[in-house]
This record gives sequence, C-alpha cells and structure tokens, in this order.
Amino acid sequence: MMKIINKKIVEPAKQLFNKIYHINDTPEKIALGFAIGAFIGIFPTFWLGGLISVWICSLLKLNYISAIIGSVIIMNPITTPIFWTLSALLGSAIFSDDSQQVIDAIKSGTVLKSFDKIALIYLTGNIIIAFVVSVVSYLIIKKIVIKRNRKDI
Repeated sequence: MMKIINKKIVEPAKQLFNKIYHINDTPEKIALGFAIGAFIGIFPTFWLGGLISVWICSLLKLNYISAIIGSVIIMNPITTPIFWTLSALLGSAIFSDDSQQVIDAIKSGTVLKSFDKIALIYLTGNIIIAFVVSVVSYLIIKKIVIKRNRKDI
C-alpha cells in the first residue's frame, strides 16, 4: 500500500515541486502564480481551473507554470473530497441553522441536485478555505524559492 501511495502521490508531487524549484522568475511571481493556482483549484471551477489560472497569471504577468502546478498539487482526486467536505462544513458552521441540509446533501450524494439550496453555504466556506490555502501556499513557495536563490549565488 505504501509503495502505491509513494508511486502515485509522493513521487509526482516531488517532481512538481522540483519543477517549481527550477523556474526562472522572481520569488514573488512564482509564489503568487502558485497561490492563484491553489485558490482557483479549490474554488469550484469545474475542471477549468488550470485555464482560468493561466489566464489570470497572463493578465497579471505572473508565472503561469507555477499556477498550473499549484492547481494540480492542491486540488487533485485525493484532496478534492477533503476540500469539498471542509468547505461545506465551514459554510455550515457559519450558517448554523442550515448545517444539517448541507451534511445531508453530502451524505446522500445529492450535492449537485440541491446546489441551489446550499450554494451560498458551500461557497462561503469554500472561499475562506481557498483564501487560507492560497496565502499559506504563497508563503511556503516564496520561502522555498528564496532559499533556492540563496544557494545559487
């Protein structure tokens, strides 16, 4: 089991971080690109996150390669259910009287059917989680790139 996890998750993640490590751009542009990719990846863009991230980065003249990598590392088949559940639970906690509706929709698998009823609850939690993850991602990636630059000097 650990070999499968290592082969399917850990090694590809290491390869993606290695690509970030070798991007030739300023630490701020790389970290902001990654953070945008992370935010858009978590935000429900329905498989258009990579394209939206590239578009935003091109408008802001940020590193779009790090945005794509950020989107893939942060939001993937393993983390997607975690972020969806956290978004729904956080939104439910904020709108406490609607929490059972969201939890029932998650348990029954009818989130998309009842999306109109729970959209505000879910999106509120999702935006907060996406923002926190993108800020943390920015700080971590910037620190990694700055360390790399110091080693290169």
